[in-house]
Amino acid sequence: MLDQNTLQQLRQLKTDIIESKDQGEGEVRGSQRRFGFVRMDDGRDVFLAPDDMQRVFPGDRVRVNVLTDDKGKFKAELEKLVDSPLSTFTGRYVVRGQGHFVEPDLPRFNKLLFIPPSERKKAQPGDLIHCKVQRHPWKDGKSQVKLLTKIGRPDDAFVEGKYTLCKFALPFGWPPASELQDSRADARKDVRDLPFVTIDSSDTRDIDDALYAEVNDQGWLLQVAVADPGAFIAPGSELDKAARARASTVYLPGFTQTMLPESVSQDSCSLVEGEDRAALLCTLQVLADGSIASTEFSEVLLRSHAKLSYTEVAEQMAGRAPFSQPSLAALQDAATALRSWREANSLIMPEQPDFRFTLNDNGKIAAIVREDRNDAHRLVEECMLAANRSAAEWLFTQCNDGIALYNSHAGFRPERLNSVKALIEQAMPELSGTDVTTLEGYRAVLRAATHSDSELPLRSILARMLQPGELSQEPAPHFGLGLERYCTFTSPLRKYGDLQVQRCIRACLTGDKLPLLSEEVLTGLRETLRNVRQASRQMEQWLQYQYLAEQDKDQVYEGVIAHLNGGGFTVEIKETGISGFVEARSIPVKLSFDADTLRLYNADQCYQLEQTVMVKVAELDPFQRELKFTLA
Repeated sequence: MLDQNTLQQLRQLKTDIIESKDQGEGEVRGSQRRFGFVRMDDGRDVFLAPDDMQRVFPGDRVRVNVLTDDKGKFKAELEKLVDSPLSTFTGRYVVRGQGHFVEPDLPRFNKLLFIPPSERKKAQPGDLIHCKVQRHPWKDGKSQVKLLTKIGRPDDAFVEGKYTLCKFALPFGWPPASELQDSRADARKDVRDLPFVTIDSSDTRDIDDALYAEVNDQGWLLQVAVADPGAFIAPGSELDKAARARASTVYLPGFTQTMLPESVSQDSCSLVEGEDRAALLCTLQVLADGSIASTEFSEVLLRSHAKLSYTEVAEQMAGRAPFSQPSLAALQDAATALRSWREANSLIMPEQPDFRFTLNDNGKIAAIVREDRNDAHRLVEECMLAANRSAAEWLFTQCNDGIALYNSHAGFRPERLNSVKALIEQAMPELSGTDVTTLEGYRAVLRAATHSDSELPLRSILARMLQPGELSQEPAPHFGLGLERYCTFTSPLRKYGDLQVQRCIRACLTGDKLPLLSEEVLTGLRETLRNVRQASRQMEQWLQYQYLAEQDKDQVYEGVIAHLNGGGFTVEIKETGISGFVEARSIPVKLSFDADTLRLYNADQCYQLEQTVMVKVAELDPFQRELKFTLA
C-alpha cells in the first residue's frame, strides 16, 4: 500500500499535469465538410477532426485539450461534453440504402441523423418533419432522433409557411378575446375636422399613421398622427404578453403573422378612412431650411379623410394628376425641406428596390416584380423620420436621465476598424486620422464616400463593415442615420418596440412612472426580432429558389456583386433580387482577396462591389437554400 505522503505526491503530480495542459471550453462549429472547429472562449478556432466531429453537434459546448501539430496549428482533443442545447429541430426525411434519416435544417450541420423504425410514423422520403434528439452521439458517434410531426410534402400547398412557423417556433393563437376600451378617451382632443390622409400600399389594412400639413409664417406645421393601441392594451395584460412574444408582425409570403389580433390591428385601432380613431399626435414646426423648431405630443380623436396609395400620390406629385387632397402640396414641400436638412446635417441611406411576389394557388411564386421607390414613398419616409427623430430628442429631454427606448447603431464593427482606416488612407487621404468611432468622424467619412469620384464603391464597402442596430433603453447615437438619438413610435400596430415608445411618451405627458422593460425582457425582445427577421428571409429565399428551379437551366442572368470574401462573391439578380454565390475556385484563374477594399483580383481581372456580371445557375437546392452561380 502507498503511504499518505506518496498519495499526496501522486495527486500533486496529476494536478501539475492537468495544469500544464492547454485546456479550455468552447462551442463546436460545423463546416461545409466532415471536419469542424471549436471556437474557444479565448477567441481561438481549434480544428476538430472528422472522427471527433461525429461525436458532437454544432452548437455543443465542450471542454477540450488543445494540441499543437508540427506546423504550429491547433487541434482539439475532446475531453468533456459540457452542454448540448440541440433538442428539437426541423428537417427533411431521407432514405440511404436500408437506413432512414433526417437531414437537419440547421446551419453548418451536414450529417444525417438516424431515425429508428419505431419512431418513423410512416414518413416518406422528402417529407418535411419536426424531430427531437433521443440519443446524443458523444459516447460512440451514433445518434438517434424521434419524429414528432410530419409537417407536409414539398409540393403541398403553402407548406413552406407551415414549415417556417414550426422551424422558428413562431407564436400563433390569441388569449380569449375581451372588449377593449380606450383608457384615454376623456383626455383626447377632437381633430376630426382636420383633413388627415393615409398613404400606403393599396392593399394595406393595418394602417399606423396619417398625415396633415399646412403652410404658416415659419414654414410648415406638420402633423403625424399615429394609431394608439397602447391606450387599449394594458402593460402586462395577456394581450400585451402575446404581442411581446411576437415582437413584430411577420410578413411571410402568403402568411402574415400579425403582432396584434386582426380585429385590433386592421379594425378597431387601424386608421381606417372615414372612421373615428384614437391617435397619438406629433406636431412639428418645420422651418424653411427643413430644421424642426418645436415638437409637441397630444392624444387626439381623428378621422382619416382619404386612404391614398403610393402610386396615385406619386402621379399627383409628378404633376400628371391634380392633388386630390388639400394638404398634399404642403406635405410635398415640407418633405422636400426635411430631406434637404438631412442631406446637410445627417446621412441618407442608399435606396433599395422592393421585390413583390405573386403567388399561385399552391403558394409558390408565379412571378417576381421589381418595385423601385417613388416620390410618395420618400414623402412618407421623411415625415416618419422627422416624427421619430423628434420623438427621440423629446424623450431625451423629458425623461429622467433620458431613459426610454431607442434604436441605436454603433457604427463600424471593431474588428473592421483597421480596414476602414486603410481604405480612408487609400481613397480619402484628406480624412486620414479621422476618428470614425465618433459620430462626427463617421458622418464626415460617409459624406466624403458618397460624393467621392473614386473608382472604388466606397459607400458600399463601408456599409459591409457596419454593426447591426439594436434596441437600447440608454440614449445612444444612430450612426447609420447620422443622428445623436433615434427611436421609432410610428408603427405600434406592427412593432412592439414602437408600442413601448408610445407608452414612454404618454407617461411623460401624464407625469406617470415610465414603463421601462427589464433587461431580461429587452434581451428577449432583441432575440425574437432577430428570429422573425431570419424566418422571413429564409422563407423568401426558399420560394425564390423554387421559382429559379422552374426557369430554363441555361438562362443567363444579369446581376450585381453584393458582397465578397476570400472564397468568392454573392451576386444579386437585378430583376428578381435572388442572390447566389460564385465560388472563387470556379474561376479558372487565381485571385487574391483584399479585405480592405473587398475585391478579388489579379493582374488581369478584378471583381468588386456593385460590379455587373452575367451568371448561370450551377447548383441549386431550394430546401437547403443553397444556390451557386457560375460566371457566364
